[in-house]
Amino acid sequence: MIGDVKIGNVNIEKIKLILPGLFVIAVVLVSGCVQTGVVTDQTRLKKFSSQQELEDFLKANTEAGAFYGSMLGGELAAAPTMAREQADVGKAGAEEYSTTNIQVEGVDEADIVKNDGKYIYTISRGKVVIVDAYPAEYAEILSEIEFNGTPSQLFINGDRLVVMGQGYYSETDEDGEGDGGEKGYMPEIYREYGTFIHVYDLTDRSEPLLEREVFMKGYYLNSRMIGDYVYIIINQHVYYSEPGPVPLPVMIDAGSAVTIPASRIYYFDVPDYSYVYTNILALNTQEADEEVSTKTFLMGYSHNMCASIDNIYLVYTKRLSMNRFYDRIVEKAVLPSVPSHIKSQINAIRNSDDDEYEKMEKIGDVIQDYIETLNPEQAADFMKTMEEKMEDVYEEIAKEMEKTVVHRIHVSGSTIEYKTSGEVPGYVLNQFSMDEFNGYFRIATTTGSWRAQSANHLYVLDSSLNTVGKVEDLAKGERIYSTRFIGNKGYMVTFRQVDPLFVIDLSNPYNPQVLGYLKTPGVSDYLHPYDETHLIGLGRDATEEGRMLGLKLSLFDITDFANPKEISKYTIGDSWSTTSEALYDHKAFLFDKKKRLLVIPVSESSYEVIRDGQAGRERWKWEYWQGAYVFDIDLSGFTLKGKISHLNETDETQDEDYWPRYDYSAQVRRSLYMDDVLYTISSRMIKMNDLADLIEINKIDLPYEEEYYPYPMGVGISNFQMLVEQLPIE
Repeated sequence: MIGDVKIGNVNIEKIKLILPGLFVIAVVLVSGCVQTGVVTDQTRLKKFSSQQELEDFLKANTEAGAFYGSMLGGELAAAPTMAREQADVGKAGAEEYSTTNIQVEGVDEADIVKNDGKYIYTISRGKVVIVDAYPAEYAEILSEIEFNGTPSQLFINGDRLVVMGQGYYSETDEDGEGDGGEKGYMPEIYREYGTFIHVYDLTDRSEPLLEREVFMKGYYLNSRMIGDYVYIIINQHVYYSEPGPVPLPVMIDAGSAVTIPASRIYYFDVPDYSYVYTNILALNTQEADEEVSTKTFLMGYSHNMCASIDNIYLVYTKRLSMNRFYDRIVEKAVLPSVPSHIKSQINAIRNSDDDEYEKMEKIGDVIQDYIETLNPEQAADFMKTMEEKMEDVYEEIAKEMEKTVVHRIHVSGSTIEYKTSGEVPGYVLNQFSMDEFNGYFRIATTTGSWRAQSANHLYVLDSSLNTVGKVEDLAKGERIYSTRFIGNKGYMVTFRQVDPLFVIDLSNPYNPQVLGYLKTPGVSDYLHPYDETHLIGLGRDATEEGRMLGLKLSLFDITDFANPKEISKYTIGDSWSTTSEALYDHKAFLFDKKKRLLVIPVSESSYEVIRDGQAGRERWKWEYWQGAYVFDIDLSGFTLKGKISHLNETDETQDEDYWPRYDYSAQVRRSLYMDDVLYTISSRMIKMNDLADLIEINKIDLPYEEEYYPYPMGVGISNFQMLVEQLPIE
């Protein structure tokens, strides 16, 4: 037996504990990247022929104990058009105004605030408020729209307002009263939690008229508006339980329930513990009588969507099965390292009828028994050899272990048509990791979860989603923090201790090339084009050792692509406690080159330790501020014009127990401009300031209510089935 002996840096007793076994090391190496499952053709689109086939598929794959992570990757990249001439609002509106910060020109993105150059439409704690905002001196609230549920996102299209959110569907009587006599109320058994889509006629903005109401069980994922059509993605969890039946997606439109039959549900042969229906809806905002088009896909849970003018891309992550990874370890690392009689024992186990877990356990026992026959020095050498070989195997198959599968779906008006699929190694960070340009699809990914094993890549796919060009293995040991595609150039930021900004030439999609890179302390979480040869970066400053500090704005000169430079920077705060919503939501970022304007929301907090004489103890004294930083920006850098806050002078920033008090109602979430007036919006108010000197012009208190958390309580699948039975089924 091997005693508790340490040779060099190898503790032999630890070897004994690690093996039975051996594969615990493999799990550590690939933690977060490899999961159990069977290997299937995951990119081939199929369609169920019947309800029974759907149920058989769910039963077989769920019982297999397979687990695959799934996600939707981000949206497509293009320089946003922030300002446009006022067109259809009327002469009373502003001549120019900012719009939502989007990536693809012509593809609008839903947000919590919209404006059309005269009116502001904003969500304030469960209500949509319409404000006549121009001119600012005479701004007033025109109307408020209340909901049974919680509105989360808006679109404005001429005189049509589209509101999407989560809530309970409740069928009401003609007089608007439910069975219980209260508007919108129904007994819980007849109610179901899901996604609502309301379309309002705003011909008279003081009296919005509900023109259309669509409801679907499931959770709102994301949406885009192209022309007059809004495309909405809704995820609905699917559970299989004996004796069934498995519920099908049901959409309720104008009080009529439309069931999506199994024969219209597409799927990819991917085992998963948690299946969802991913529903794509196409809704005409201008024609209330036009039928809503739908396409439904059964897949793992989706997190995001990606769209161009012509295409929606559904993206999920598939992972190499643990069984295959273990088998590769045995083949490449174990068998070459053991004598022939041990090799024969292992191969006999591999060829047996035991399940995979039994095989792994038995192989681990064989290896441990073999180690028990070695002296400590031999055991240490064996262990070291095994670790080295397993790392070699990991590096060899790193790009196979986790792949992003991309599905291209063509959209045009009410048409939703599946086209093709492809895949690339790694996982995407967010919507800016993807882009469609001149018929090619570009995507940036990271492989590996360990710092020592991670690497970053950029792939170019043709319209059939075949990979035609690539740049691989950038910044090993780091991961992607931000990406931006602008025309035939790609910009990628990775980080570990410093921020390398890579400039990648994509003019030849078959041969992308890294032109140059810049290393600077800190990291950029978001990149925004200033012009064709300059970028704005928003992220965090950092020490030389990589410790995160406060916010950092950077201005990069990329005139010489081979030698990008940071020509200006501005830091806010000196600790991680200073943050901005614009770090993770680009819609909170307002930039206009012509006006030399940059606005970001900021939350700052700091403290000092003081001695409490009476209590005889130390306590923290907090200083807290939240609002908007307003910058003048040009190629010479950033100049702070001023700060705007929605906090009142009497607002306390620390409670009696010495904790900082965050007033979320006063948190500036968005900013916009109409002509020369800057509007900042929180849940509490809309404040209007002169852009020239930031002198306050006016402010409007919004109908802010107490915090409301919409959690579905005690509503199950059977409730929805009972609900739709009460409705006319098409």
